[in-house]
Amino acid sequence: MTAPRTPRRLQVLVAGPSARTQGGMASVQRLLERWVPDDVELHVVATYTEGGVATRLRATLAGVGGAVRTLMTRRIDVVHVNLSKKASVLRKGVILTVGRLRGAATVVHAHAGLFLDWYDGLPRPAQALVRRLLVADRVIVLNATVRDGYAQRLGVPAGRMVMMTNPVEWPASVPERTDDGPVVAAFLGALREKKGVFDLVRAVDLLPAEARERLRVVAAGHEDPAPLRAAVRDTGVGDVIEVSGYLDAAARDALLARAQVLLLPSHAEGLPMSVLEAMAWGVTPVVTPVGGLPALIRDGENGVLVPVADPDALAAALGKLLVDDAGRHEIGARAREDVRGFAADAWAARLADLWRDVAGVRA
Repeated sequence: MTAPRTPRRLQVLVAGPSARTQGGMASVQRLLERWVPDDVELHVVATYTEGGVATRLRATLAGVGGAVRTLMTRRIDVVHVNLSKKASVLRKGVILTVGRLRGAATVVHAHAGLFLDWYDGLPRPAQALVRRLLVADRVIVLNATVRDGYAQRLGVPAGRMVMMTNPVEWPASVPERTDDGPVVAAFLGALREKKGVFDLVRAVDLLPAEARERLRVVAAGHEDPAPLRAAVRDTGVGDVIEVSGYLDAAARDALLARAQVLLLPSHAEGLPMSVLEAMAWGVTPVVTPVGGLPALIRDGENGVLVPVADPDALAAALGKLLVDDAGRHEIGARAREDVRGFAADAWAARLADLWRDVAGVRA
């Protein structure tokens, strides 16, 4: 009797930044590599890493070259590219083009919150090239704003667009928050103006003395912390705000375990990983209504929404949370419940279903 054949595993080439780099895209990549279902075999190529120009160029050449070599020598069912903007478009466009020529299904996973602004600033011939490079069987977007923008600018048919949230590592349990001692608030993101971190400095300066005495802010993230440290010093809020560098996953979780508030008053976003991570830890998010956040955050229920670039409003919202311990705890608990469906294992299973579907359609 002939033994049944083991089904062939789905072969998926994933191209994007190195999982060892900093930022949200790398966090998504790490979770994907950890939680991908057993019937999928990933071929991961890193087309970007941090460092000087020479280091980044070597990573690009090695990554794109490795992807092309894999596509030419193996049967790949799906090419999945994690897309940012600028040079990322050229890197991923080459890989998508070779993948299409080799008969693979193609998926563009759009991550950059400012991709459409960047695209709008290009001359028309460059826009036409971007549209050609990013032709794909499916385009994954984080929110309706990006979906509509891709449809209008890049001409992606509605049937090829898929809205899919980012994943989050789900803590099995979270510590019980108490009202003793200072209220710890975390800022997790790039330490630059577009993330609203300088608005946060100005907001803390606007708080009354009794609120400042109860608040401790830890601002952590990649990019040079020197400008933020100078702003903290010059504004005179060094007694409240501690500027940290980039935190690895363990240090980030340790901060979120003791934090009660996440502050991310960004000027533009997709769907920031730090908000999902904070909510999973039962932390109350205070954010701006940009990108996918208005669809996630219900003001006063599972978080707080404040206007963009408005330190006065941010200070007022933070002041209310500092004096309402019960309300702050309730919002944090509801936030955790509302992101339960974002857990990485369920997310990876949904992504694998999409790959199987698009590979079947392509075949």
